[in-house]
Amino acid sequence: MAGRLRTYQVSIFATLFIGYACYAYNRKSVSLALPKLMEEGLDKNQAGLIISCQNVAYAISKFLGGILSDRISARVLFSIGLTFCGIVTLTFASSSSVAVFSLLWFLNGFGQGCGWPACSKILRQWFSPTEFGTWWSVLSASANISGGLSPFFTAFLILNYGWRFSLFLAGCVSICLGIVAIFTLVNSPVDVGLPSFSADSVKKDKDKGSSSDAKVADLLSSPALWFVSFCYMIVFCAKTGTVDWGQLYLIEDRKHTQYVASAFTSSVESGGFIGGILAGYLTDLMLKSRSPKVDKSRGNARMPLAALFMVCVLGCLHLLQFSITESTSKLWISTIGFLLGAGFYGPIAIYGVVASESAPDNLSGTSHAVVALAANVGAIVSGLPFSYIAKYYNWSTIFLLLEIMAAVNLVIMFLCRNLNYNMGKKKKD
Repeated sequence: MAGRLRTYQVSIFATLFIGYACYAYNRKSVSLALPKLMEEGLDKNQAGLIISCQNVAYAISKFLGGILSDRISARVLFSIGLTFCGIVTLTFASSSSVAVFSLLWFLNGFGQGCGWPACSKILRQWFSPTEFGTWWSVLSASANISGGLSPFFTAFLILNYGWRFSLFLAGCVSICLGIVAIFTLVNSPVDVGLPSFSADSVKKDKDKGSSSDAKVADLLSSPALWFVSFCYMIVFCAKTGTVDWGQLYLIEDRKHTQYVASAFTSSVESGGFIGGILAGYLTDLMLKSRSPKVDKSRGNARMPLAALFMVCVLGCLHLLQFSITESTSKLWISTIGFLLGAGFYGPIAIYGVVASESAPDNLSGTSHAVVALAANVGAIVSGLPFSYIAKYYNWSTIFLLLEIMAAVNLVIMFLCRNLNYNMGKKKKD
């Protein structure tokens, strides 16, 4: 039984890992081809319109995809989303109109929203609570790996075969993996005659109120859901703001070269890869070592580590603001970027896990959708509103504001350390 379970786990995780990496590759395929498209006559405003269409659709669809994952097969959702993205990309490769480009990439953004909600739903069913954080973090790292390799691969294809062939290949790979996924993914161990990891939690809660009859209203009334959403929004705002504006801050305010600024951004992503995996592994260890006598309805064993990561973020934002001058070495700037990336992606991994595992099984997708929507709000705030602040002040003001936000977030995390995390689970009198 154990050997059969492990075989299924390896097969399903491999499919999710490769499939989600392909989602990320497909999502960036047009962005990577934009320089060539602009050489052929596409202007900056048109390029921005195409990318913005995808970003808006992705923010909406990731929220809707989380809700949908609670109502239809996650296996089907994952496969259809990947196949649909592939078809849209193939169509994009054969199009020429800016209006059609924008519409197609809006549709691609909608398809992209099916990926991660389906992944989180399947992961929760196939891995125990004490392994969930580790596998979640490793799976999310597939997007980092894809993001690191795809620029080089795409550049080779574009230089040798053209941007249309690059998109054609991205579309074909997505369709093929979408078809493979429908045959290799399984929603739950119960579907193949194996015991479910969620069965134990349902059994433990039978005297407190069944999780299966929990409603969305019960979930939305949980203070923990909104607390995690707030924390997710803050860290995502800080992460997106640092990645989007960090280069301009170093170049315009601190008078460094493009090379140094690019190295900083690359260091943030590299640190994020390590921080995300480390967060999942360490929080799983904390769950395993927690005493059975501890009241598990109060607090969450993963959140203290998220707070430690945020302390790292606060310290690095302070160093970024007050320790960097025109003469500061590239090594020191890259080190700050690496630690910032680890500090950002650690809580990002933790908040997603907490939202998914703290909700009843039938609402785990919806719970993650709510906190993911809050994260996207943070990303939006870090865009145009922050650019207006920088226009009237400077980029240093942005990072001072992010430092204040991180400090406020830490204070709130301390005050809410004993919050009840049984999201949507009703207790009987």
